[in-house]
Amino acid sequence: MAKRDFYAVLEVSRSASADEIKKSFRKLAMKFHPDRNPGDKKAEDRFKELTEAYEILSDAKKREMYDQFGFAGAGAGPGGNPGQGFGGGFQSGGFNDNEQFQDIFGDLFGDVFGGARGAPRGTRRQRGADLRYTLNVTFEEAATGTEKTISFMRQRSGRDDTARLSVKVPAGVSQGQRLKLANEGDGSPNGGAAGDLYVIVNTQEHPLFKREEDDVVLDVPIPFTEAVLGTTLEIPTLTNKVALKVPPGVHSGQTFRLKGKGFPKIGGMGTGDMLIRLVVDTPANLSSQQRQQLLELSQGLTETPLVKAFREKVSALSRQRKP
Repeated sequence: MAKRDFYAVLEVSRSASADEIKKSFRKLAMKFHPDRNPGDKKAEDRFKELTEAYEILSDAKKREMYDQFGFAGAGAGPGGNPGQGFGGGFQSGGFNDNEQFQDIFGDLFGDVFGGARGAPRGTRRQRGADLRYTLNVTFEEAATGTEKTISFMRQRSGRDDTARLSVKVPAGVSQGQRLKLANEGDGSPNGGAAGDLYVIVNTQEHPLFKREEDDVVLDVPIPFTEAVLGTTLEIPTLTNKVALKVPPGVHSGQTFRLKGKGFPKIGGMGTGDMLIRLVVDTPANLSSQQRQQLLELSQGLTETPLVKAFREKVSALSRQRKP
């Protein structure tokens, strides 16, 4: 049977990246693997074709030679034997006698099919299934770290098994981060390695705090009088409280930074900050007397810097637009 183009065999374009080639080979090889298609000669031939194509296209030098000369560029690269051919290692004997094939297979599928690398066909032990568990933690627990006991069902020795495990959640863990507990998944049906348990961290929302990467953001409303006159605020943090001095004349949206009061970075490489964002809260219901007092006060005040700058820009724009 005539050889097919290696890119067509792997169902990728000629410009495919190494990662795309690997992913496509992995998907197709799992589909046509002889252990999953016992007695199917077509699947075995297809798998052999896939493995040969991947052996060439996964090697940068061999791929370059193939791109330039096609099947005629039969050498294995600089210094290779032109008469051997790219696929020479796959032309004779079964898969089990081909060390090069076993290397490719072991690198890509050892974690899927289990068993020792290079083990004879038919004796590989199937690996147990991986399991997934969603663990809810509070906002503060994600920041400081915690340890929780979980209970779940798994298969062991062909029977349902109720497992209880202690899970250590590191400080600074992110929403959706996976924690791997090796060999805590389902057991193997034929004596292979057990699967793994992946604990997915779900951080619950906080009524006050929000997270932005490793920083914690807190919106703090203050009365407009305190924004004008200044004040000292008591600010809750992830673990305690701190006093924040607010100078006179602050505006809504102004942000103050508390260094080191955010989430610790995974791996102990520092800590994020806490960002205090002020929201100036204006009263909606005033008495007639209060309105009169504010009116009298406003008449005696000089124009504020932001309002003055804005009005100057509007005036300049209006002058430019006059015919």
